[in-house]
Amino acid sequence: MDTDPVRKIREFAALLARSKAALVQAEGELAGRHYTASARGGLVRAEVDHRGGLVGIHVDRAAVARSRGGELGAYIVEVVGQARREARAEYRRLIQAGVR
Repeated sequence: MDTDPVRKIREFAALLARSKAALVQAEGELAGRHYTASARGGLVRAEVDHRGGLVGIHVDRAAVARSRGGELGAYIVEVVGQARREARAEYRRLIQAGVR
């Protein structure tokens, strides 16, 4: 069992350096990329940037006419969440690949 604390600190510092480099690389690769999700057959759409920031929401008039009560709000929350999950998954995938 290795108990050398200096070596462990150096290994940890190297891991942090690789993580930071992977984060910077992922940021550069994903900059400007947008992710879109939709519900109700495309009547409700949301678009987020590579960081998960909301860029836009499109709600077709037909979705408004066909929705009851809080359904429309639920669809909007659903598509924004879905688009953000896609953006985060892509970010994580690139960072994990860079850290290895």
